[in-house]
Amino acid sequence: MTATKPRVNWVDAVKGLTIILVVMKHATYGDYVALHSMPFFFNYLCEFTIPFRMPLFFLVAGLFAEKALRSERRDFIDSKILHFAYFYLLWSLIQIGIKFALPGEGAWTITWKDFALIPLEPFGLLWFIYALAIFFVTMRLARDLPKVAVVAFALALYLAKINTGWTLPDEFARRFIFFVSGVYASPFIFRMASWAIADMGRGLAIGILLFAGVGLIVFNGLGDIRGLELLTGFMGAAGTIMLVAILAARGWARPLTYVGARSLYVFLAFFLPMAATRIALVRLGFENGDAVTLIVLAMAIAMPLLAFRILEHSPLSFLFVRPQAFRLHATRRNAEATASA
Repeated sequence: MTATKPRVNWVDAVKGLTIILVVMKHATYGDYVALHSMPFFFNYLCEFTIPFRMPLFFLVAGLFAEKALRSERRDFIDSKILHFAYFYLLWSLIQIGIKFALPGEGAWTITWKDFALIPLEPFGLLWFIYALAIFFVTMRLARDLPKVAVVAFALALYLAKINTGWTLPDEFARRFIFFVSGVYASPFIFRMASWAIADMGRGLAIGILLFAGVGLIVFNGLGDIRGLELLTGFMGAAGTIMLVAILAARGWARPLTYVGARSLYVFLAFFLPMAATRIALVRLGFENGDAVTLIVLAMAIAMPLLAFRILEHSPLSFLFVRPQAFRLHATRRNAEATASA
């Protein structure tokens, strides 16, 4: 139990798997650009997980959201707006700064305009954090509306296929339905995981069956049909939750649980060891795409975790831990201490 919410092993394990899938996707396509050849195994794995990787991320993010949505306004602003804003702004500056300093590396072209657009257009991979903050704010404003109305709104956005070319409205329309589902269906999702753990044979069979359905749709080229895309998102998410819950119950998901409990650190910093490892392997003459991707993926996951362990009690801890100066709670405690004195 933490000070804010309970830790549930299978939830952390699912979060760990999700961040690994996110890193895997970027590692695979980055290696394709660097090697001019698509990794065979990881290409198929990426194609299979595309329909449910991000839906799973936002669905799991909504599982414990209800408490925050009903919390005191100051607490909500601190934990769900300032928290995300701090890391988004800090790491946007870091990422754009690195790309600006190394203009020859990678596919992105960086200009000073990218710095100015940070508040409006998320850079690269950091749109996840921006989107989470917006989802929480939207659900906070809609917390007393009929659930069917909110679900209908989110579903309508998804089916509208909004494509403005601007990351925020496009991703909001495409992903909000999954966050809403995580918030409203949280009790059902926990019961589903508990059932899979209690009846492992059937849970395993249904999880595999759901994955088979996703593969059937994806590899037959049907994933672009909007309704089927939505279906594969939920099927893949449900199958992943059941299978990972079973693994966690058997004690076989500890590495995933460890990564999931620290997923923010990986998400913020994986781009740097990923790029550095890829550059080193290519210059050393490695040509096997799958081998390169596997090594890049391992380093991109491990190095941010190691960096956090090294820096968490150093002056550079602000890279992974929000300083007290950027917390509303710290301001309130200081004010209360002054008043008491």
